[in-house]
Amino acid sequence: MILRLDGIDFSYHGNQPVFKNLNLTIPLNCWTVLTGDCGTGKTTLAKLIAGLLKPDKGSIRFENDNGLNNSLEVGYIFQNPDDQFVHFNIEREVAFNLENRGASPAIVRKAVQLALESVNLWPRRENSPHELSGGEKQKLAIADWLVSKPQVLIFDETTAFLDLPTRFELYENIRRLIVAGLSVIWISQEDYEIAFADYIIELLPGYLLRTSSNK
Repeated sequence: MILRLDGIDFSYHGNQPVFKNLNLTIPLNCWTVLTGDCGTGKTTLAKLIAGLLKPDKGSIRFENDNGLNNSLEVGYIFQNPDDQFVHFNIEREVAFNLENRGASPAIVRKAVQLALESVNLWPRRENSPHELSGGEKQKLAIADWLVSKPQVLIFDETTAFLDLPTRFELYENIRRLIVAGLSVIWISQEDYEIAFADYIIELLPGYLLRTSSNK
């Protein structure tokens, strides 16, 4: 499975283009790091992939091994997860998306438990999200998306305000999710995070990019 971007043009409100005729193929079912200097368009590209922004021109599509288009669900975790929490306790927070989709109470309960157990937050389910540490909030943001079973999860400089032990615990959680079939796109400028990646995309000034692999 791959993600293909063909001929992408994008600018904010008709100003200076962020991307001009961008062509890029991203392998899925692995850990991809999106890196580059400030202002090269990392977050913009991630939001285009997630469907949070629409390109002015060009196409973004997921293709299976036969070249056929697939529709995949893409989740997006922001640098500050507090911005995405809407409920007063952790269990209700994670249940919110499934309940809105009309899932039965039994299905919701099972899915929420599995998601929270996968990030070691099930024992904290009665707490408020805002009582959690920074690393725990990032885990909760992951659990929020896991109940929706996205095929791709984008992390936008998620570890910027976390200490090193918490960061490495989060990396271990994410690697387990990748082994289970999740595709991760990770925005970072940190060398040691880039070293974790299977595939690296570096955005360069002048609408250029460079790709490499750690595999």
